[in-house]
Formats: sequence, C-alpha cells, structure tokens
Amino acid sequence: MKILHLFLSLGFVSFFLFCQSTPQTNANLNSESNSEILPIKESLPAPGGEGEIILNEKGEEVQNHSGEIPFFQKKSELPTELFRVYIASDSYMVRQIRHTDKIRRKPDPGGDELAKEEMKKFDLLSFVDDGMITIGLNTITGKLESIAFDRRVPRINDVAKIIQNDASRFNYEHSSKDGTPIITKFLISYQIRLYPGKTRDEIKQMLQKKK
Repeated sequence: MKILHLFLSLGFVSFFLFCQSTPQTNANLNSESNSEILPIKESLPAPGGEGEIILNEKGEEVQNHSGEIPFFQKKSELPTELFRVYIASDSYMVRQIRHTDKIRRKPDPGGDELAKEEMKKFDLLSFVDDGMITIGLNTITGKLESIAFDRRVPRINDVAKIIQNDASRFNYEHSSKDGTPIITKFLISYQIRLYPGKTRDEIKQMLQKKK
C-alpha cells in the first residue's frame, strides 16, 4: 500500500508540473491576441482649425479622431463657436474647440450629472436633436450677462429649457493678466440624445394626463 501511495503521489506531482510547463496552444494565443485588438482611431483635424487645442468637460486636452461621436468630429463653420456639448441620460460630454488660450470652462462634474438626470424623464422614444446658444459675458466681471438661442432651437420645449439652463451654469476662467475677459460673445452648440424608454401606449397615457 505504501508503494502504491508513493506511486500515486509522484504521478500527481508530475502531472501538476506538466500542466505548469505546457506551452500555450494556438487557441490560447489567439484568444489573448484577440482581446488586445482595439479599433484603430484615425486622427482627424481639429474642428476649430489648425493649431487649436481641444479640451473636454474635465479640462483635459484631447484629440479629434474617428472614435468621437460625429457631432464632435465635424469641422466648425462658425468662427464664434467655442463649445460643443452632448447630453444624454447616460452621458455628458464637452469639447471646447477654440481659444483655449483665452477662455476655459471650469469643470463642474456635479452640474454635469444633474443635466444627465434631467434628460432621463424625456427618454421616451429614440430621438436626436440640436440647439445653439449665444452667450454674452460682462466685459468687466466675465460673468454671464445674456443668453439666447441662435439659429437652432430644439423641437421639444422642455428639452430646450434644459439646454438653456445648462449653458447658464457655466463658469469661465479668463487668461488675461487682470482676469477680465478677452472673449465676451460666443456660441455653444448642443446635441441631445433621447432613448426609447416607454411604449407608444405609455406615451399616449402621459399626454392624456397632461391635457
């Protein structure tokens, strides 16, 4: 029995060492290499023009590339467009596309989260819309002085209000020596995305209750 027990023990150890030293199979190599394959993001020109730095909602420098949403990728045709904002119930993103050497939006993660929460109540059907807002800042304090829609107003009035409220909460850092604004009038472009969270019957019931 002792001899049999010793034989079994040696066999188990040999099997364990064999498993540890066995080279990876082609299947294992393929699975590992596949997990490391990422889509190639093609670099694209800055929307605001050559030499312009792009900042995100955290104030971090980012690059324009093919992995960005199309709203962020496209070239800006309006010289006064400084910011692009994308809002959905699961995402809040900002891209400053011009004049980062003169003015910058102060990060506000708490306000960003609130904007996402506001969008949840409108997740009824799949819907994408745009809006554009003109911002006017006080020439001395740099604080918000005027705000109005420009060119494009979202088709849903309540969503338009969310966009307007969102733009009005922005605070800015000005790069002049005395802190007075160099840029006092500019455009913020918005894109909003709603998701289909309710059936058509549920939406009809909601509309009937409002009436």
